[in-house]
Amino acid sequence: MTAAALRPRSKSPDRRARRIGTVIAAVLALAWTLPILWVLVGSFNAERITSGSGFLPSDPTGENWTKLVQPDGRAVNVFVAFFNSTVVAVAATVLALVVCSMMAYALARLPFRGSAVVLAAIVLMMLVPTEVILVPLFQQFAALGLLNTYGALIIPHVVSLFGVVLLRQFIANLPVELTEAAKIDGANAWQNYRYIVLPLIRPGLATLGILVFLAAWNDFLWPLIATSTPSMQTLPLALITFRSAYGDSEYGVVMASTILAITPPLLIFLLAQRFIVQGISNTGLKG
Repeated sequence: MTAAALRPRSKSPDRRARRIGTVIAAVLALAWTLPILWVLVGSFNAERITSGSGFLPSDPTGENWTKLVQPDGRAVNVFVAFFNSTVVAVAATVLALVVCSMMAYALARLPFRGSAVVLAAIVLMMLVPTEVILVPLFQQFAALGLLNTYGALIIPHVVSLFGVVLLRQFIANLPVELTEAAKIDGANAWQNYRYIVLPLIRPGLATLGILVFLAAWNDFLWPLIATSTPSMQTLPLALITFRSAYGDSEYGVVMASTILAITPPLLIFLLAQRFIVQGISNTGLKG
């Protein structure tokens, strides 16, 4: 064996680049996680953290979480608001996935006269800020008698213009031969959509589902306008009430309510991140 063969090989540039990328990603993940850990620890003893005495609580207590379960009259029941937000976000996500995927399938695989105009109109409407349509949206729901109901909180999130464009791109990138072969075997448009298209665009559906869920869960302005009773308040409105009721004296209660608010979106993201990565890697690949 020659001396050149015994000499250790130098690390390839690609391997070094991957290690550097891993280190950078780990640092960014740690920087993103520290505020969440700070709030979580503070929910068990905020006085030690806010006074600068240390990061870990010396005498952890669940009193702040108890006040969430048993509000003392100064604030709304956060768990009622949590239930409302869960109903609104889950229902809006499911309906948005169904409606947007059907619209995207029609634009991508069911050509009709004016389909290009419809797609262009959807893209242009994406440029209109949501605040511009709040007044006509409020008047419309008032005329229908849907204000202060779940319907008023759910329906505005059902049709996502960005979701239609996103899923339309996913469907357009699928090989046409798949649906054509299914047509030859006797499949109609619904069967093509249900059994061919939907399983192949799961990464896009997962991505859209997370975006719609987060938008419905974090929405503050529209629930503030569309609801008028504490029993219909969503979690962002309840958090504002908690901040005004406890913010000046008991930071721990505010931190506990914040952890309660961010837990469902965080779990949804962790469960669906595999589909998001797959969707990003597959976007733009043809055939």
